[in-house]
Amino acid sequence: MSRLIFIAVLFLNFAANAIPDFALVRNLLTEAVTSGKVAGGSVLVLHRGEVVFAEGFGFVDLESKEPFQVQTPVVIASISKPLLGTAAFRLSQQGKLNLTAPVSEYLPEFIGLRLESGLPVSRAPTMIELFSHTSGMRSFYAPGGTPWFASWTFEKPLAEVVKRYALEFRFEAQPGARYAYSGIGTDVAARVLEVAASRPRNELFVAELAKPLGMARTFYRDAASLKLVGPMPTQYFRGKDGALQKSRVGFIPAMNMYSSSGGAIISIAPDLSRWLLMIRNNGQHEGRLFLEPQVLAEMLAGVPHGSIARGGLFIRKKDESGKALLVGHTGSSGTNCWIDFERDIIGIMLTQTRGKDIKPFRLELEKCINKCLVDTEREI
Repeated sequence: MSRLIFIAVLFLNFAANAIPDFALVRNLLTEAVTSGKVAGGSVLVLHRGEVVFAEGFGFVDLESKEPFQVQTPVVIASISKPLLGTAAFRLSQQGKLNLTAPVSEYLPEFIGLRLESGLPVSRAPTMIELFSHTSGMRSFYAPGGTPWFASWTFEKPLAEVVKRYALEFRFEAQPGARYAYSGIGTDVAARVLEVAASRPRNELFVAELAKPLGMARTFYRDAASLKLVGPMPTQYFRGKDGALQKSRVGFIPAMNMYSSSGGAIISIAPDLSRWLLMIRNNGQHEGRLFLEPQVLAEMLAGVPHGSIARGGLFIRKKDESGKALLVGHTGSSGTNCWIDFERDIIGIMLTQTRGKDIKPFRLELEKCINKCLVDTEREI
């Protein structure tokens, strides 16, 4: 081996094994807990497909001072939406679901829909429109747009809840005409999946996504799944005085009874990394094909309105051709995940401190993680 080749090999080995310095991230996490910005959480970072940072910070409960661990389960809130979207593309790949057909082909109650004006809806929305929030259904922010908090949905099957949407919830716009974030739309998509897979939502989610990807502690939140994942962290919000206060404990449905399809999944950071790694690896999971590359590309493709991909992930950055360069999703419970295809970074932050209360912290954490990894590359 020549001296030049020997030096090149040493350089490559050093580059491959360089350990990023995450002191900046640790300082930020410590300060956030100490100052009362966030109660606690977990952070998991992968670079070039390998875990480079995995730590819990703060507490699962401020009174008990029990430490938050990387394996601590949380309600991931709206990250549930692209997870369910991934399951939908998996069913489509199997030939069990047509993502571009009107959902009335699966749910007859979605024939003869009406706009709020009384005019007829041209057709039922497609699954693509439901996951990209361009379905025309009632917005999350409209009156009645969060039925999972309404008493009429308690202990009802998803089929009954969605049928009421079709009969009583008039559309705000024609399908495909505009973007409006809608959790109701995700409920409808989940009901279509039930019909296509011939099994309840909670079970099909595990069968089609969680189990194949080895996400052993990822479930829809119900009385049965809580026994499997163990104690959950206390949820907090910031009160008028600026201090963190405990949130009201939400209703826990019986197995396979209604909960928000786009907001009620429980998971842990390592489980979510397996899903995101599959996407990063072009549909491959541990040497096996989970999604065909063309199916994955379709799932990450944009739509004419809004910035959400067809499978439910936000497109935060794209190239001139429209290809996604950075995708991710947040949750109202204080969660965040993203894939930066340019820098080859996967990031996951899970807390149970209300999302809108910790937005500055969330954004700063992403910046710190990127800086630590970029600085390491510069040193090389």
